Amino acid sequence: MPTTLTALAPPVSVATEKLHLFSLYLDFPAAVLARGLVCGITQQTGAERRTTAEMWKLDALKSCASIRKMMTADAAKAEVIIIAATILNRGEPLLVEWLAEVAALNNRPSGVLIGLLGDENTPAKELDWVAKPLAHFAAPMGRQVLWHCPGQKTLNEANWPALKKSLARPGRPKA
Repeated sequence: MPTTLTALAPPVSVATEKLHLFSLYLDFPAAVLARGLVCGITQQTGAERRTTAEMWKLDALKSCASIRKMMTADAAKAEVIIIAATILNRGEPLLVEWLAEVAALNNRPSGVLIGLLGDENTPAKELDWVAKPLAHFAAPMGRQVLWHCPGQKTLNEANWPALKKSLARPGRPKA
């Protein structure tokens, strides 16, 4: 009797829980960093969670009111919000305004706000204009803040245990 292909295949576990990642980037190199982090998180969660990710450039908030409203609502629902910027030598009031809108609309009891900030050529003092608003808006949103600053290991290597713990569902053991 011939062996069927299904008899040889290992059992497949189907992820039933979702993990929604929302990334907002200010410049192209930051988009590359954010995409790498999203891929790392997706690999780390593996079969545990079904990951959906969306990525937007900050300039999209300027395009029209309906897109801004959609982006804000999607970010407020996401378990993970990633803000990525490698060029940090100037303030960006649009980012601060948008974070306030997300905080006001936030409907998640927990989650993570990740700042992928700077590059190896950016002094730490130049991070203040974006780091302070991230920390300020994370608290009312009930989100833990994780940082990746110049000279550190990648966030998913250095902070994966903290990220995984903050994403654990209530009633489930935290890693």
